Amino acid sequence: MENQVSHALSVLQEPVQYICLAFMATMYAIKISQLMKKPGPPEKAELKGDRFAGSLHSLANVLRPWGMESTRKDLYFYTEFMIFHIAVALTIGSTFLIPLAPQLMTPLVTKIIMIFMALAFLIGLRRIYRRLTKPEIRIISSPDDYFAVILMTVFFAVGFFALWLWLEGRPETGFMWIFFLMTTFFLLYVPFSKISHYVLYPFGRVMYGQIFGGRGVLNRNVK
Repeated sequence: MENQVSHALSVLQEPVQYICLAFMATMYAIKISQLMKKPGPPEKAELKGDRFAGSLHSLANVLRPWGMESTRKDLYFYTEFMIFHIAVALTIGSTFLIPLAPQLMTPLVTKIIMIFMALAFLIGLRRIYRRLTKPEIRIISSPDDYFAVILMTVFFAVGFFALWLWLEGRPETGFMWIFFLMTTFFLLYVPFSKISHYVLYPFGRVMYGQIFGGRGVLNRNVK
């Protein structure tokens, strides 16, 4: 599909996005550099296991739903988690494919992305509902949590309609403008929000794995 859009939208889709992406990468580089300078977890207990193997085991925990009680007892929750994050990856990917490689956005590829967007939108609504109605979740939720999940849910809805109209041969619509304006905002906002948890995740899991792997608690799982 030819990406026939106005000069203004093409500027938003490419140079503006690249500048914001470079800003986000710089913020992450600074954050990662600061984390790398921090000392590892202190350990006074006798070394009975393999700290490195424990770290690997801990890092891969997200791929083992049977390894956590919450997901082992509720695979539906884990399925939601996977669909939501796959949708995030596909949605972000589409913001690069649309301006750079529109020929790859075939009807099949676009429809697959739209399916994940629609499912993620419904999951987002459920997450908002859970935060508002479950006391144990509401008490630990900050304004940033609500803002992030609401923004992501709206982002999926806007992206869905932007791609729907894209399939109809309308690459420049109000939805497409909002879609890329929101993308630009995310690139600037995410490094300072809880959405950046995916950068902190490896550090937290490695520290956890080093402690319990070194104590031999995970030995039966990492041998």
